[in-house]
Amino acid sequence: MSDRTSIEKEIADTQQTISQLEKDIKQLRDWISSNERAVGGMPESLRRITEDGITRARADLAQRENQMQRLRGSLADNQKLLSLLVDMDRKARDIATLEQEQEKIIVLLERHRAELRQFQLSYEELTRPVVQAPCELVLPNNQRVPLDAQNAELVIGWRDARTLVGPAIDLTEIGGSAQGVSRQHALMRCTAGRWTIEDMGSTNGTYLNESPLAPHTPTLLHDKMTIRVGQVKLYFRYVTQTMRL
Repeated sequence: MSDRTSIEKEIADTQQTISQLEKDIKQLRDWISSNERAVGGMPESLRRITEDGITRARADLAQRENQMQRLRGSLADNQKLLSLLVDMDRKARDIATLEQEQEKIIVLLERHRAELRQFQLSYEELTRPVVQAPCELVLPNNQRVPLDAQNAELVIGWRDARTLVGPAIDLTEIGGSAQGVSRQHALMRCTAGRWTIEDMGSTNGTYLNESPLAPHTPTLLHDKMTIRVGQVKLYFRYVTQTMRL
């Protein structure tokens, strides 16, 4: 496909050639017309020479007119191509502008969705009946960790071997670090008798029933839910509502 610059140059060259041809054709027509009027009063020898010249001029005129017709057709085609290229460039700019606006809209949309989820969570917390039933986490080794509602915030992670400082729910003994658990991976919080969990910006993420949680966004926990931190799966349950495993 020809580029815009070459097409513009070809159009300019063609227009210049057509302009010169128009001048040449006009001169030929004027010469033929004047000699046709004068040929009748010329002597025989001069008349024959003039008639031969008129014949050659007519042939030259026809050739130049055919050439000009071809050039005008080529000019029209190139002008259409140029118009399409101009439209394509304009449309590409329009698309680039819309894509930039689309990115802004997507960011804005996601922010509003996050705010809506937060509103919905707050609404659920205010409207759900308070459940005081004891809860617990069941670890992969079948160890049960009671969740004390009085201790309102519990961090899930693993213990630092140097400082021996660890979170409330320590997964060191079951190889939490090797299975992608961050030192401070997720936070469980009890508010008005309801437990929530939120990812604390961990490296490998927190999943609730295998659905990823947005970082730093509390999500309500329900009975029999599976929590996955890294590759470690924990089982959340209300003790009085669930049969023992």
